[in-house]
Formats: sequence, structure tokens, C-alpha cells
Amino acid sequence: MNTIRIAALQMCSRQNRDDNLRQARTLMEEALSKGAQLIALPENFSFLNREGDKLSVVEDLQHGPSVQMLGAFARTHGVIIVGGSVPLRAGGKVTNTCLVFSAAGEIIARYDKIHLFDISLDEAHAFQESRHIAPGSALVTFEGYGHKMGLSICYDLRFPELFRRLAVQGARVLFVPSAFTWRTGSYHWEVLLRARAIENLCYVVAPAQQGRHNNRRESFGHTMIIDPWGQILTQAPDRPGVVVAELDFSYQQQTRQRLPCLDHVRVLHDRQT
Repeated sequence: MNTIRIAALQMCSRQNRDDNLRQARTLMEEALSKGAQLIALPENFSFLNREGDKLSVVEDLQHGPSVQMLGAFARTHGVIIVGGSVPLRAGGKVTNTCLVFSAAGEIIARYDKIHLFDISLDEAHAFQESRHIAPGSALVTFEGYGHKMGLSICYDLRFPELFRRLAVQGARVLFVPSAFTWRTGSYHWEVLLRARAIENLCYVVAPAQQGRHNNRRESFGHTMIIDPWGQILTQAPDRPGVVVAELDFSYQQQTRQRLPCLDHVRVLHDRQT
């Protein structure tokens, strides 16, 4: 396929998983009504509260309610789903895991978030994901409609070497399901997403959490899809919803031929003195 119609969901997930799954299903149905062939959900779509609380809603690949819902939806409607992230068991911790489902409802990729959000901007904006989450260590790509696509999650966005490696491996589309805080997102979200698109001449699809989840957590939102030239093709308003854009891979190839920076990558070595 030279073009793919992709939908990115914007949600305001909270601590009631059943409510979150209903919201996700409703938005996915809206995406289908807009002609989406691939649907991408935000980070923590099934549950968003304090990180330690994920231990109470941990899932597995066979019987997890979120996993089952996404697989059944993909199979029923013949659509690929990039499933934001769900908590999977990892010893006494959990992984923050993005699962990709084929149009037959089968899991075709699993990415465990590599970079964990351990920051302290001030007393109101302090997070320690590593206390409860085990990091991943592997780059992950998958094939969607004949094109290679790469996975990341939220805080990974600040590490350009991850995205460059995905692009060098052949990724044409980069997914960044996120729950960016309002404090960091208002300054950094758009510029980082556009930079990753421009640097790698890739489409970037960034479904996001938006709004207030509890009395301590508020997400920035601004779900967007960006083209390889860094142009924002679509951006969500400040409410839950769906944005859709058509990815044109012929246009991407032309852009890469005119500005072949990926062909100019050089391995640099420190000079010994």
C-alpha cells in the first residue's frame, strides 16, 4: 500500500479499568467510521493512577481484559491496533508494554518501555517509574500493510538515538504513545515530536493522554500525526477524541530522495590524544 489511513486516539484514562476500556472501544469505533486502517492508543490507556497501583491491575498475554479487548476488536473489524501500553507482570514489578495486534487479532509485536521517567522538577512534579516498572532493553519494529514501523513509549521521545536506530533498521513510521505531563508537554512535546520526524524523515504518530486523571496527575494531550518534513498533519483539541491522517509513502520516498540525510549518517570516533 502506498497510503495508509491511521487514527490516533486521545483519552483521559483514570483508575477504573472497565470505564477506560469502554472509552477506548467507543473511540476505536469512531476511528473506524473515519476509515482508519490502523488505530493507535495512548500510553496507560487501560489504567492511569499512581504507578504503584499498576500492580493491582497487572495483565497477562492470555487472559488480560485489555489484551483480550484489543485482540477481539482487531479481529472483528480487520484493523491493526497499536495498543498504547498495558502493565504486564515482571517479577515483583510490571513492564509498561505496547502490544501490536494484526488484523487477525494476533499479537505481532511487543515493546517494553526502555527509558523510565525518573524525574523531580519540583515537589508537585516528581515521578519514579523505576520503583515499580522494569525497563525493556530491545528495539522493536513490525510490518504494517507492507511497511516497517517502530515502537516507543512517552519518555523514550527524549532519546533521539533510539529513533535513529529504528529508522536505520527501516522504520517508515514511528509510534509514540504517551502520557506527557502538562508541565513538560507544554514546553517540549511538539518540538521533540517534530524533531524526531525531521531527523529521521519518518511519519510520527503520537496518541496521548489529556486532562486531569486524579488530584496529582494532569496530562498535556495534543495528540498529533506529523509527516517526514515535520509538518503537523492533524492535532487533537483539548478533549478525548480521534484524529485521522493519511500517510503517503510515495511522498515520504520523494522527500528522502531530495534530502537523503539518512544516507549521510557517519559513525564517529573519539580521537585519542
